[in-house]
Amino acid sequence: MPYRFTKADIISGSIVQSREFDNAIGNYVDVMNGGMDRDNMPYGGVVSASCDGGLFQNIAIFDNINPIDTDLQPDGNYVTLTPNRLGRLMYGYRYGEEPINAGDGWAQATSKSLECNEGMLQIDWQCAEAKTQYWSYWRNFTTDKVALKYMQWQIRVDGNNVYTSAGQYEIMNNSIHRCTIPISKGNHEISIHWRVPSQRDDTDQNQVVAVWWGGLLTMINKYR
Repeated sequence: MPYRFTKADIISGSIVQSREFDNAIGNYVDVMNGGMDRDNMPYGGVVSASCDGGLFQNIAIFDNINPIDTDLQPDGNYVTLTPNRLGRLMYGYRYGEEPINAGDGWAQATSKSLECNEGMLQIDWQCAEAKTQYWSYWRNFTTDKVALKYMQWQIRVDGNNVYTSAGQYEIMNNSIHRCTIPISKGNHEISIHWRVPSQRDDTDQNQVVAVWWGGLLTMINKYR
């Protein structure tokens, strides 16, 4: 239903007449009498069960989503176990093979299903992430500079991309991503994907390029 402006603004302390209220309510009565159709009030859109539910929405929250421990490896460029104050010595993801011609792909962080009603679906993903930074990563005991790295995130619904983030270059940060899309009735799969584009400056696959943890996935299905 489109927004209807009231005939007058009622503020605290003002003296009003009942007719002013009648005029304001009359706006909505006119719409209900002549403007309600299947687009804004479909058949069966209001029933006792819907009214009892009150919120007209489904909410699913998945907390503490983390990578599988066996996927994380120590950084092979550091031979000492002494922690590095810049956060470079860490367990995380390496390239499976040496990067060739800057090729890369998307990795899946998590996938969840949600039973939806026709309406809108809001998807929120947030986590902590860390990756190497431009010219701040040097191979241990050498002067070899290691490449610039950034992370991107993607949200897919039933395999279709509905959101792709810009690159984030901070060495450690909280990553927050959200989108709202129209959704049909039925069961839908929502998956979260991430990527760290490979760089030509990498000389081998020993470098831990990124890691993320503490994921929180929230899905809210709003409907009439």
